[in-house]
Amino acid sequence: MKKNSGFKYLKLAEKLQQLIINGTYPTGGKLPSVRTLHQEQHISISTALQVYAYLEKQGWIEAREKSGYFVAYSRLQNRRALPPVSNPAPTAAEVQVNEQLARLKFYSGMDVVSLVGPAPDSAILPAGKLRKALSAVARTYDDSYIPYGDIRGYEPLRQQISRLCLNWGRAISPAEILVTNGALEAATLCLRAVAKPGDTIAIESPTFFGLLLAIENLGMKALEIPTDPVTGIQVDKLEEAFRQKKVQACLLVPNFSNPLGSCMPDPQKEKLAKLLARYQVPLIEDDVYGDLHFSPDRPKTIKSYDLEGWVLYCSSFSKILAPGLRLGWVIGGRYQEKISQIKFMNSAATNTITQMMVHRFMEQQRIDLHLKNLRQTLNLQNMQMIKGIQEYFPKDTQLTQPGGGISLWIALPPKVDTWKLFEQAAAEKIIITPGPLYSSQPHYANCLRLTNANPWTDEQEWAIATLGKLINTQL
Repeated sequence: MKKNSGFKYLKLAEKLQQLIINGTYPTGGKLPSVRTLHQEQHISISTALQVYAYLEKQGWIEAREKSGYFVAYSRLQNRRALPPVSNPAPTAAEVQVNEQLARLKFYSGMDVVSLVGPAPDSAILPAGKLRKALSAVARTYDDSYIPYGDIRGYEPLRQQISRLCLNWGRAISPAEILVTNGALEAATLCLRAVAKPGDTIAIESPTFFGLLLAIENLGMKALEIPTDPVTGIQVDKLEEAFRQKKVQACLLVPNFSNPLGSCMPDPQKEKLAKLLARYQVPLIEDDVYGDLHFSPDRPKTIKSYDLEGWVLYCSSFSKILAPGLRLGWVIGGRYQEKISQIKFMNSAATNTITQMMVHRFMEQQRIDLHLKNLRQTLNLQNMQMIKGIQEYFPKDTQLTQPGGGISLWIALPPKVDTWKLFEQAAAEKIIITPGPLYSSQPHYANCLRLTNANPWTDEQEWAIATLGKLINTQL
């Protein structure tokens, strides 16, 4: 009984927290009384008090004597405006991000303060439990990981992945799953399966530079589609590209995209799935951030609504367990056999011992509890980063308010050049990713992407404050 009560109070606290973030309860606004919460949510008075005690401890609300509970001013004051819907050129372009990325690689492994973080920091991932899983595999399985494994992946792990898929609303059999060396390999295999050099791929604008790099390396072109910082790609604009036969395929991150953090509403996902079938256009769905939602409910995927196999679904363990494992997977729909053939020629079977290790971890641990703790930590870090940006960056800075994932997209005043800012920050041993990296076009010169992947420390706050000072030197 206590366990259920505890779960209920945390779930309700997370729901109220999300309502505060999206403005339903504005800064300084009064929250329902304890008695109202007790009556409306069908919980005990003590559970209602637990909810508010938790939110107060986290800094979301404050109690006022004889008045009740209110949204704390310190949390969301000076909320910044959202960046506008993107407006890319309506024509396909060759992708050229390789040279720009080389400027980032120079700082790899150096002693710097990172405001980048491609995955949650190791301090908030289950490193100790993964080590135990690896030790157990080495003791239990002797040398069974030495021969080449099944090209499709380790069968017990694929069974566990199929159970994970139930979280986004589809029953997927292990036979439909192919394990890959991370999600980027999965996306690249899918691109090779659905398109050829010279073909045009529809993408969000802005989009993750790793996906742009895959398109560039395969000799394909990109057509950027206007994208809303909250609801993601504009489906009507994408349909227009289908109707005009401008694209051969799509490559999207509909759940908490990198860099915007946008999340396509489920009804739009359903609409898009129907359009894919009508126009017979394949879509590669990168869902690596789908499990990192801050609200109680996981968003569905476009694959959830795919009835004819036009959606090629990609995900990985990189953002939820350990990026260094390089374990991803693909559910290729009508292209599964072709993807499997390309995988065999490209890299053969994926590393068996890491697959056994993750299987052992998931067999012994409650991954749902791990994900719940991870989401709560990332949500807190996200709000701490937002608060720092609001405090130290210019007042006319525009900023996204993502409901999950690890990305924050910032539009600075038009005078600011973020590549110049990158050089200034690097001189202070601070690393950021400039906005132009996220487009195939000469856009987003005044934008940058920061991350909530790292714990909020004095060092992180110093870096944000220093970045704010450097921005002001360009104004």
